[in-house]
Amino acid sequence: MRGIVFVVSVLLVAGCAADPLVSDFNGASVKLQTSVLTPPEEALAASLAEAERICGKVGKRAEYASSRELPGTYAMEHLYLCL
Repeated sequence: MRGIVFVVSVLLVAGCAADPLVSDFNGASVKLQTSVLTPPEEALAASLAEAERICGKVGKRAEYASSRELPGTYAMEHLYLCL
């Protein structure tokens, strides 16, 4: 029974994993976090859309710079430059 509850909870988290979270924004760059459970192309597309929205607030466009896995977590961090 515990195994079923665990699998269902993981699937629920994976279903919500595509929403990127803004972890840092300073006007010149924005860092977004996504779950490693999200397919990479989906995570990058979602984070680019969010970066464009955030950078657009200061009249700039977002350009992808890098990604890294955050140690000790199930998260990826994506860096975008606001140009």
